[in-house]
This record gives sequence, structure tokens and C-alpha cells, in this order.
Amino acid sequence: MKGLLLKDFYVALKSCKMYFIIDAIFIVMSFALSEFLDDSIAFLLFPVLISGEISISLLSFDEKSKWSKYSGALPYSAGQMVSSKYLFSIIFVALTALVTFLAMIIHVNTIGGAALSEAATDIGVMCISTFIITAVGLPLCFKFGTERGRIIFFMTIFLAAFLFANFADKLIALAQNRYIVWIIIAVVAAIYALSWFISVAIYSKREVTD
Repeated sequence: MKGLLLKDFYVALKSCKMYFIIDAIFIVMSFALSEFLDDSIAFLLFPVLISGEISISLLSFDEKSKWSKYSGALPYSAGQMVSSKYLFSIIFVALTALVTFLAMIIHVNTIGGAALSEAATDIGVMCISTFIITAVGLPLCFKFGTERGRIIFFMTIFLAAFLFANFADKLIALAQNRYIVWIIIAVVAAIYALSWFISVAIYSKREVTD
């Protein structure tokens, strides 16, 4: 498993540089547009939302390089192959959220904006949305391939962004209740685990028929 995660890490560094560039652009925009927008700190939330797409991109590179056929000669099970994508997504989203929160700390202390507690809540809500999106996107990509699966994935992202923009206040209000927060986290974890299980089942069948 460690070898698979390292492989994905190296591929991300080499082939997914655009994600890091986009993240940097949003961070710069949050500071540069602070004089024109009162809520420019909101730009710092987008890197977390799009970070879930990294696992889809890694899966796409695997398809193009025929990795699934090559990996058949390696001592990796279908569960390990799928798990590397889910684990890498968790790690990447967590690291993106950490960098974003550090940027928010600097933003609040130098320019102003929402309180850090509110910023942390916003990032938490965005992380939850990202994990749900990933949980929907990965099984679709394993089933239909990344080209068709990615289309549905981006549609899900746009829907999530629309819902967040229109119901952000209600979601943040719910996040103030710690009991509801734990329930939401448990539900999202269950959805992510179910998606994980479904993807393993899909990949196992595809591995036999390919």
C-alpha cells in the first residue's frame, strides 16, 4: 500500500501541477481582492472543494498508462489498488484544508474578515462536501472510465457549489451544534466507506473481464 501511495504522490507532483497552481491563484486572489470584496476570504474555500478531483486525475493517468494491466503483475489486490485512491484523496484534502486554514489565519490577522472559528467551520463544511463529491465520483469513474465519470463528477461539483452558496448559512448554523456535527461526520464517513466498498467490487469485476 505504501508503494501505491508513493506512486500516486510522484504522479501528482509531476502531472497534477495545475492543482497547485490553481490553489495558489485562489490564495493570491483572496488577498489581492480584499480591497474590492468584503468576503474575499471565501476564495480560500475553493481549493478544498476542487482538491477532491485529484483522485480522479490520478485514476485518469492510470488508465492512459495502462497501469491496471501492468499492476496485474505486481502483488497488489483490487482492494489495495482502489484503497490507494481513497486514502490519497483523504490525505490530499486534509493537506489542502491545512494550507487553506493557515492562509486564513494570515488573512484574518493582516487584512481581517471572518473570525477564525467561522473560517474553521467553513473549511469543515467544505471538507464534508468534498468527501461526498469524491464518494460519488470515484465509483462512477471505476465503472464508466474517467472520461465519462469525470463529466458526472464535475456536474456534482457544480451542484455542490450551488447548494453551498445558497444554503451555506444553514449548514454553518448546523455546524454550531456539536452533536449534529458528529452525526454529519458519521454519515459522511459511512457514505465514503460505502463508496469505497462499491469501488472495490467494481474494480474486482473489471479486473477479471479486462
